[in-house]
Amino acid sequence: ASAGSFVISSLGWVFGIKRFKAISFFACNASILLLLIVPAILIDDLGKPMRFWHLMNYVGNWHYSAPMSWGSVLITTYPLTMIFYSYCIFRKNEAWARLWGLLAVVLAVCTHWYTGVVMELNPNRELNHTAMAAIIFLTGAFISGIGFLIILLAIRNLFVKTPEQKVPGAFFVELGKMMAYGVAFDSFLIFSEFLLMFYGSEEEYAILTKVLLGILSVPYVWMEIIAGLMLPFLILFSPLGNRVPFVVLSSILVCIGVFGMRIWWVFGGQFLQTFY
Repeated sequence: ASAGSFVISSLGWVFGIKRFKAISFFACNASILLLLIVPAILIDDLGKPMRFWHLMNYVGNWHYSAPMSWGSVLITTYPLTMIFYSYCIFRKNEAWARLWGLLAVVLAVCTHWYTGVVMELNPNRELNHTAMAAIIFLTGAFISGIGFLIILLAIRNLFVKTPEQKVPGAFFVELGKMMAYGVAFDSFLIFSEFLLMFYGSEEEYAILTKVLLGILSVPYVWMEIIAGLMLPFLILFSPLGNRVPFVVLSSILVCIGVFGMRIWWVFGGQFLQTFY
């Protein structure tokens, strides 16, 4: 989710769309907080968590051919560049903000692209072994990041006292439209993966019918396809998408859907290999 929120932050100071400057500082700090959760989860998932620093030994034992080695570089440098960018916004230093922001945008794309790459490079897991993994993860990060930012801005509006400090409703609608196009593209990717498994090999068809439409039907069908894609699509591309409460509702649904995607993608890839 960090990438989507940060891309919105960069629109004002990096790409010169002035109306986004008002929320750039808030969106950037939200991105930083979201990303800082990642290292803690990854370290906890290691077999021996206290050895995490071996992945960050860039001088002696760093393996340039290992995707996880590059991941450690990205997860380290991406939040640092966002922090520098946030500081430049705070000091209203536009030249340095543009430089650090542009670098952070590149690292944001690379970080979420890497997440899909490190999953797809395992040929023994048919579900994950697809070239579209990286773009699916990147698209999910984009739409969930925008959705999470919309939710945070809506909560912020509840506590802001003066109308001048509130984010206007038209801004929520504009962010909702951006998220809607991402939802449409994500739907296309998920449908393409569905076709690949439905008309694929025996093992791919078994993953679809026994795992995704079976044991993991809740995160796959109900959380992602229905709650995370179909309902937001219908809301955002209808007149309801011009009303702030429904934009916020769609944002919540999108975040639920992307969370469901992470569940069926990670556990689904392991399930067939382990139990069938």
